[in-house]
Parts: sequence; C-alpha cells; structure tokens
Amino acid sequence: MRGRTRASCTVVAMLLSAVVLRAEEITPNDLEDALQLLLNQALSVEISARIVENGQETVWTMELSRVTISGRAVTVRLDGSNVVVVVQFTPYIAEDASVLLVAQGQTWVTTSESQDAVYRTAFRSIPINLGEPVVFLPLGNHPIDVNVDTDTDGAFNIELEVRVEPYVGMRTEE
Repeated sequence: MRGRTRASCTVVAMLLSAVVLRAEEITPNDLEDALQLLLNQALSVEISARIVENGQETVWTMELSRVTISGRAVTVRLDGSNVVVVVQFTPYIAEDASVLLVAQGQTWVTTSESQDAVYRTAFRSIPINLGEPVVFLPLGNHPIDVNVDTDTDGAFNIELEVRVEPYVGMRTEE
C-alpha cells in the first residue's frame, strides 16, 4: 500500500510541476491579448420586455442588457402573480456577421378557473442582422386572459423585443 501512495504522490508532483511550467510561459501580455480578443467578439443582447393589453396599450415595461458571446445563452425570467416566463436567447454569429438568434421559451400560466398550471414551450430560430430588432412572443400570437396586477381587466400578451449588437464597452482600438 505504501508503494502505491508514493507512486500517486510522484504522479501528482509531476502534474503540478507541468502546470507550474506551463503557467510560467504565460505572460501578462498573453492574458491581455486573450481578454481583448474575447471583448472584441463579445455581443450585447438588449431586451425590452413589455406586457400589452388587448394588443394595443403597454401596461408594463422592463429594459435589460446582457453581455455574451456567440453560442452562449442569455436568460430572462419574468414572474407574475399567475404567469412565469423563462426565455433563453442564444445568438450565433456567422462568418458574414449575420446572426442566428435561437429563442427558447417556457411558460407556466394558471387561470382563475383552475389552480393547475398550463405549461407551454416555444422554440424559434430567427436569422437577423446585427442591430436588427426582433419580437418574440413567448405566449404565442394570441393574448390570454391573465391577471397581471393592474387596475384593468383584459387580454394580455408578453412581448420581448431583442436586439443583438457588438459589445462596445471597454473595447480598445488596435
């Protein structure tokens, strides 16, 4: 047993020395270059969420901005008194700088008639250009009767307007 422990320690020591040697090869300039490359490829996902009554009047809004990279999702969660919406927006940048925006939505809605939640999913792949706005309706095209804690009763829908742009904060010119 003692020989096995000594052999394990030797292997761990060799691995650690290899990691230390590799770390010595990385310079601060290498790290700065890697961070700058990541920043140059970063994207800003701008989301404007709103609840619209009867397809006309906006009764609630929220603005959100997140930084991501191609292929990494941005998640939005909206919690209401009887509706929960979770949406993931994943931008994929193509070589021609166009964007394939993948929107995956999940909603749970309870109505006054039933305490059981109705679960819905939505999935859309939307080809867009950088800076072009697109609207995603996680509840679908038709408004639903939900109580969203407002003074009025009516049919409401949730609209998520999304715009993907190059991230410009902290970027330095080369």
